[in-house]
Amino acid sequence: MHRATPLRLACLLLALSALGACERRAHLVEQHLLAFGTLFQITLITEDIDQAQTVLGEIEQRLQRWHGQWHAWEESDLTRFNTALAGGEQARIPASLRELIELSRDYAITTQGLFNPAIGKLIGAYGFHGGEAEPARVPSLIDNMPQMADLEIAGELAYSRHPELQLDFGAIAKGLALARIRDYLASRGIEHYVVNAGGDLITGGNRFGKPWRIGIQDPFAPGAIASIELEGSHSLFTSGDYRRYYQRGEQRVHHIIDPRSGESATGRSSATILISDPVRADVAATALMIAGLRDTVTLARALKVDHFLLVNDSRQIFVSRAWAKKVRIIVHWDTKIIN
Repeated sequence: MHRATPLRLACLLLALSALGACERRAHLVEQHLLAFGTLFQITLITEDIDQAQTVLGEIEQRLQRWHGQWHAWEESDLTRFNTALAGGEQARIPASLRELIELSRDYAITTQGLFNPAIGKLIGAYGFHGGEAEPARVPSLIDNMPQMADLEIAGELAYSRHPELQLDFGAIAKGLALARIRDYLASRGIEHYVVNAGGDLITGGNRFGKPWRIGIQDPFAPGAIASIELEGSHSLFTSGDYRRYYQRGEQRVHHIIDPRSGESATGRSSATILISDPVRADVAATALMIAGLRDTVTLARALKVDHFLLVNDSRQIFVSRAWAKKVRIIVHWDTKIIN
């Protein structure tokens, strides 16, 4: 989650498609919003423009609310909770954080610690909390990294058994936001949509009877390395070392930290996941970005991920057998099918 206040970036864009002379028109409605430092591009197909405007306004309000609850370093429920934990006393768990905490504890176990939201202090020391990097703090934080298991929960109260524990839900909050948006769209009867949050997206239905066509980002240059056609409810998430990074000498320091080493994950440039659940997709994209090739199949099975595409730093593509016949790779890179 990044530094920004949600705001409306553009007026509604409408495209009309005639369904027949005697039928109502279906409208493609598009809205751009900025939340958590990420551009949310919301595309809906509806026959009711007034309803679309109401729905988009509600989504904007919800994004603003979640921003004020989940942000990792700006004033939020999460920063206040982290401050309370750092005081060494029991802290009441805000209702707004309960689901994120429970999901994070479960996924930390499933991934054997590759997903670890407890290392917020380390992420901040690398400079990914909106401030300057503090390299002098990094070695001591690496030597003493907390785990989600260090957060003890008893009913409505929590206690940190580790003095360096600081929660950062940057690798799961976007997934939860998109999951809640999907549920809200379903409650309003909207079946056909794409909600794209900085390259991580959910889809529903289709685009005027044809599949949604989605590109998979090239981690080395603008453009796509592959495309996929999606119809129905899907979540497509990508983690990559090209999104938030800086150079320190010849080393690229990026925000996807390997909890085993305490340093930016190496060997892979991106990991793309296709499953139904956006929360699990968000977690899986990060975990598979960190895991070595030897552990990929085991981790994918643990997370119930059949469709994935990985790119290493030598421009090699590794695609799961289940996805190999469905995804269209448009670059001439060495490609291997695994599992």
